[in-house]
Amino acid sequence: MNKTDRMVQTLAEDYKDKKITRKVDTYEYEDLAVCIRSDQVPASEIAELFTDKAFYKWYSKRYFNKGEKV
Repeated sequence: MNKTDRMVQTLAEDYKDKKITRKVDTYEYEDLAVCIRSDQVPASEIAELFTDKAFYKWYSKRYFNKGEKV
């Protein structure tokens, strides 16, 4: 796991249970994931995106290794 992946996973875990501040449309999931993984999205926005539980669930299933904790 590289530095960016660790940062994203840490933000996701910290913000997944916070009150939703931004709803992500399902058609945006893949494009947002590409931007997140290529370090084009600032940490503050990543944190906000992960308050959407559906997006968090989709992203974590797709990109976080099972059993690997930050």
